[in-house]
Amino acid sequence: MPYFSGSLRWVWAVSAILILPIAADGQAPPIVAPSPAVPDTDSANRNVSVARHTIIPVAIVKDVRVGGAGDAKETKTFKADVAQDIIVDGFIIAKKGDLAEGHFTTEKNVTKRVFSADVSQEVSLDIDDVVNFCGDTIHMEFERTFVGGVRGGFMSLGAHAHDAVFAKGSILKARSDRLEKSVCAEKTMQAPLPLPNDMIVPDEEVEPK
Repeated sequence: MPYFSGSLRWVWAVSAILILPIAADGQAPPIVAPSPAVPDTDSANRNVSVARHTIIPVAIVKDVRVGGAGDAKETKTFKADVAQDIIVDGFIIAKKGDLAEGHFTTEKNVTKRVFSADVSQEVSLDIDDVVNFCGDTIHMEFERTFVGGVRGGFMSLGAHAHDAVFAKGSILKARSDRLEKSVCAEKTMQAPLPLPNDMIVPDEEVEPK
């Protein structure tokens, strides 16, 4: 058996390693570079829980007005806007301008007297839900009732009417009506904004006169 010195044995081993990757056709396989890491563009967005009664101020974008001598009972839908960014535990769950949806119901009542007749026109306005910038729905609760009316007759010197109205720009104190377990939200370093001072509160918060 031939004797190989230590240096020759090392050369033989290195040569064997270099020869092993050669393909059957005599060509070395191509070297494949590792794929670059794909940045996680959604890392700032995740689903969060939104507690029941989280306040989301809603802005009226078009007058909701019911005349004192309006029609009998009817219901109509309307659209509004989220009034400001809503931040919960470091996440924006709804942004200013996000869609809010609601409806209002009107009902006319007539009270007749000897020399006059009073017609009251009641409008009850509700906010039903908010659809945030991700397209997720947050179910809402808000109900406020205003009354307009008209009085007419001999002793009233003609007809006198005033409208029931929620004016454009009014801010409603709406709030979520249930626990929302999974709402798409955006991470933020911004602190929660203070609530508007002049919000219209729901019927349950109206102080008796």
